[in-house]
Amino acid sequence: MARQPASGLPADAGPRLVIRALAPDELGAAAAVLAEGMLDNPLHVRAFGIDAQRRRQRLQRFLGPLLGHVHSNGTLLGACVHGELVGVLGVMKPGRCRPARRGILRMAGAIIVGNPPLGVMRIHRWLSAWARNDPRAPHVHIGPLAVLPPWRRQGVARRLMQRCCWRLDALREVGWLETDLAINVAFYKTLDFAVVRHEPVSGVPNWFMRREPGAPGPFPASGK
Repeated sequence: MARQPASGLPADAGPRLVIRALAPDELGAAAAVLAEGMLDNPLHVRAFGIDAQRRRQRLQRFLGPLLGHVHSNGTLLGACVHGELVGVLGVMKPGRCRPARRGILRMAGAIIVGNPPLGVMRIHRWLSAWARNDPRAPHVHIGPLAVLPPWRRQGVARRLMQRCCWRLDALREVGWLETDLAINVAFYKTLDFAVVRHEPVSGVPNWFMRREPGAPGPFPASGK
C-alpha cells in the first residue's frame, strides 16, 4: 500500500475524479501507477533494493502478472482525473486471492528475472508471510492500492476504498488487507478495518487488517 501524505499537491480532485473498473489493456498503466505510488514502501525498498530506478523497474515487472491475476479474479478500480489514471485499487473475490499453479509460475518468473538472489529470497519471505496470514474463511482480499504522489491527500484513496467498502457491505462480505505503513493503518481504521495481527517481515513491520460488513449506505458517486 502507498503512503497517503505528500507535498506539492495539485488542486483538489473533487468532482473531476471518476472511479471505474479498468479494462485489460489498461493493466500496464495500472502497474506503472502502482510502482510509482508504492516505490518507497519499506517492504519494497527491502525487497527490490535501495536504488530508486532499479526498484521502480523491478516493482513494475513484479506487478505485471499480479495485476493480471487480480483482474481475472476480481476487479481493478481506477481513479481518473480528466482521463489520467492517478490511483489504482485491486479487489479480489472470495476464494480467488491465491493463484493457481500457472499463475504462481508466472509470478515466480517475474520475481527471478532482474532480481539478485538476496532480493528473490526476501520477496519469497515476504509473500510467504502474507500467504501464511491469509484467512482460510471466505473474504474479499483488497490490494494493491496506490495513488500517484502529486494526487495524495486529495481524497483519491478514500474514494477508491469507499467504493470497495460499499460493495463489502452490500454483499455482506469480510474485507482483508495487509500494509507495511503505520500511517495506512490509521487510514484503514477510519474505514472500519481493525488490526488482527502484527508481524515483522524481513525486519519491516506488517499489519494484517480485517473489516466486518456493516449496513450499506448510498452508492458512492462516480465523480462525474
